[in-house]
Amino acid sequence: MGNILRSRDKPLLNENSPLIGLESKSKLKWFNLRNVVLFITLLLCILIVLYVVFMIFYTPTKKSTLRLTSVATINNDYFEKCSPPVTCDPKAKYRTINGSCNNLQNPNWGAALTPFYRYMDPVFSDGISAFRVQSDGSPLPNARNLTLTIFQDTLRICDYKNNELLVPWGQFITHDTAFSPVRSVNSSFPAALDHCQDEHPPTECKAVIPLSPDDPVYGKYNLTILKFMRLITSPAYNCTLVPDTVLNKNTHYIDSSNVYGSDPDVTNELRLFRGGQLLYNTIKKQEYCPQDPTRVVKKGNETQVTIAFLAGDVNVNQNLGIALLQNLFLRFHNYIANQLEVAHPLWTDEIIYQETRRIVAAVTQIITYDNFLPIILGEKYINEYGLNHETNYDPTIMPSMAQEMTSGAFRLLHNIIPAKLNYMTENYTTYEVEEPSKSFLRPDTLIGNVDGLIRGLTETPGREPQSSYNDLISNIVIKIPSINTTGFDLLSYDIQRGRDVGLPPYTKMRSFCGLPQVKSFDDLSDHIPSKKIDQLKYFYSSVDDIDYYVGILLEDKVIGSMFGPTGSCVIADSFYRFRNGDRFFYDVKDQPGSFTSDQIQSLKKITLSHIICATSGIERIQKDAFRLIDHIRMMKLKPNCETYKIDLTAW
Repeated sequence: MGNILRSRDKPLLNENSPLIGLESKSKLKWFNLRNVVLFITLLLCILIVLYVVFMIFYTPTKKSTLRLTSVATINNDYFEKCSPPVTCDPKAKYRTINGSCNNLQNPNWGAALTPFYRYMDPVFSDGISAFRVQSDGSPLPNARNLTLTIFQDTLRICDYKNNELLVPWGQFITHDTAFSPVRSVNSSFPAALDHCQDEHPPTECKAVIPLSPDDPVYGKYNLTILKFMRLITSPAYNCTLVPDTVLNKNTHYIDSSNVYGSDPDVTNELRLFRGGQLLYNTIKKQEYCPQDPTRVVKKGNETQVTIAFLAGDVNVNQNLGIALLQNLFLRFHNYIANQLEVAHPLWTDEIIYQETRRIVAAVTQIITYDNFLPIILGEKYINEYGLNHETNYDPTIMPSMAQEMTSGAFRLLHNIIPAKLNYMTENYTTYEVEEPSKSFLRPDTLIGNVDGLIRGLTETPGREPQSSYNDLISNIVIKIPSINTTGFDLLSYDIQRGRDVGLPPYTKMRSFCGLPQVKSFDDLSDHIPSKKIDQLKYFYSSVDDIDYYVGILLEDKVIGSMFGPTGSCVIADSFYRFRNGDRFFYDVKDQPGSFTSDQIQSLKKITLSHIICATSGIERIQKDAFRLIDHIRMMKLKPNCETYKIDLTAW
């Protein structure tokens, strides 16, 4: 009985059938054509939004499809004839000092004391080493005359997006990947150049740059030549190759060899051998690179040198920007080493040193690819060459610095070297101004002024790229005690260096980079202004005689890039090879030296601003140290250094 009552309290299913029918009719009423269209439209909108968000944050990991394929026939000559045997440990976690054993199939690829890569075979008039001549057999035009005629656009145009720190970083990376000494090393070569006006001048004089008596700068000093010394080639290293081949004394990789050295003896000279630290001098209660007493000039007034630093880069004292970064990275290394020693008290000096060196190299790569290259190359070349993709290590890629890059395209950054350097107080007031030419090989003023120079570089607008250098680096007069007054014209030297190493003519490299072939000077008008073409006609017998560097410097800039199409193509491909031909690049997976995912995430958070905050007395700085931020109107975009924390817990 109770069961019957309970069943009536809860009606049976068939008693509810009319209600179900009403509910179904209600659903069918909603399910009409108008609502279906609205639903599909809404769904499509959601899918489109998701796709856009996905494309914004998605970074493809596949290899770039755009690559330059070398047509040079000599890239393997050294490795087949002169390369020393090398035994490698395939399980080694750390890079070798000299860069060998990075590529286990070709252990000497990218190592120090190996040749520069060639996109095209060198061009010498005798097939060995003599400067290229014009198609009619006449000498190439005088480099100084080219500078004084074609490259005299002296109007200073400011770059209000980027600051002056961009230039030192470009030089920092250059000095990391390339160094070739000139033939004056351990020889009487400089003395020979003093006799270039004799009746029977030495053969070395064939490379000097003759000066006109009415030269607007050097004429009043009665200078007759700009001394130019050719690079040492392979015979000096007991390797005779034809044509003459220039070797790189640095490793070819972006591995911070400019900080640590590319030779074990140099590396050991720079180490403290305690706590993994680098050797340093304490001056005015601050760490600086150790001193090189052999380079200090203690006599003289105007050119007196009291400070000369030692580093992995022999050109550490070349200019204040390089000297600044070398000292900051010395401090950065020791900062990281201290952190690791505290976290791992049982680690030996060697382990701390190698782990720190590994971290510093990785951070250098990240700053270069994430911050520096997007500014100088722009989105087009970054995307086309896959420079923002995850590294896909390919052992068939020769990673060596290209001769067309180090003696050509990468020198284009010389056209944004500033005319003056500012030192600024904490309130961004300039307290000293210095011409770069005055501090050439004289880094003395850096002592006690590191913070002031950092503020000046990050707070001063850069120089807009143009087809000329600033006047002060193309007309330098150097007076050194015990040495005769001499001149220095960087632009003329850059043109002459291309001839020294046998770079192919501009039209050859232009076509190699995919631009239309040219048959006449007028065909250059697609990328070179007509006024400049008229000047080229005056100096060169044929369009095919134009120097490679002259041509790329005159090219109109590609939108978003600081360079024209030929220079951009060579630079982009070089950085593609630096990355994808490096087994130890920071994000390469499944190698004994690979970082963990957590370590990579920590590394990618470290910027140049983090390094500056950790190694100087700077209190505020923009997140991207290369970008120009107005400290008055946009101080909020210059966070306090307390926000730039370096997290090493993943170690």
